[in-house]
Amino acid sequence: MNAHRNSSPQPYPVDLQVHSNCSDGTDTPSELVAKAAALGIRVLALTDHDSVLGVSEARVHGAEAGVYVVPAIEFSTASDRARDFLDFDILGYGIDPTDAVLLETLDRVMESRVEQKVRQSERMQEYGLHVPVEEVLALAGGVPGRPHIAQIALKYNPQKFSSISDVFEQYLASDAENSTHVRRSFIIQVEDAIELTHAAGGKAVLAHPGIYRRIRSLEDSLSRLVDIGLDGLELNYPYAAEGRYATDMPLGHFGELADRFGLFTTGGSDYHGERKGNQLGEAGLDLPQWERLQNETGW
Repeated sequence: MNAHRNSSPQPYPVDLQVHSNCSDGTDTPSELVAKAAALGIRVLALTDHDSVLGVSEARVHGAEAGVYVVPAIEFSTASDRARDFLDFDILGYGIDPTDAVLLETLDRVMESRVEQKVRQSERMQEYGLHVPVEEVLALAGGVPGRPHIAQIALKYNPQKFSSISDVFEQYLASDAENSTHVRRSFIIQVEDAIELTHAAGGKAVLAHPGIYRRIRSLEDSLSRLVDIGLDGLELNYPYAAEGRYATDMPLGHFGELADRFGLFTTGGSDYHGERKGNQLGEAGLDLPQWERLQNETGW
């Protein structure tokens, strides 16, 4: 089975990777749940980047709408060239979103992300662009991301940019000609993400394994991740035809790796609303797969 977007009009009934406006999505947690219910999605995992701010709202509305919401998070982690851990995102599922250590760490991450995005917006201003910092923060609502900066930059500089992607290509991508990259003052390591997940009662999963183009060997990296406690691998994911989120590897290859390392598998759309082309429910699990996973994990 080759990696590609699902062409079926029928959404998966289980979508284990979606993002709200508490990180870099455009829908509120309650809007996400309402859209999922309308599509017939019965299980949803809210996996905001470095944030659990929307979990409570999503679960309340999920209970009302008949959608089971798995409390979750997607951790951004520091790259470690020595171990070939580059750009890895760790999904933490079934966590306690009120865990004190988790929340304390996320507060530090949030402060660092806000500081980084403020400085990045200021660097764009040094290039003569009008990018009001206060509007970037207001648009984000929760944890700001580069898409928030891009949206404000496009709004106030239409003569300079043709699209949000154009903002990234010119200024926000890591390899942009006019790079505005700023290092974060605090970012967790991969093992920290796994340990925080476990300490909060959850299971740790490597997100979208096909997109990590800078690593030397996925197999070797997975072996090291398993040694430090990785529990699962995201298998069903809507890889794009080209760009960062593309992969030439067949999905079956990731399934074989999961079997080899004793990892359970998950799936999700990586839906972000209007900021990304992924559609809610376009990747995920069917109900028998979910039941097996739920029996194994206790979610």
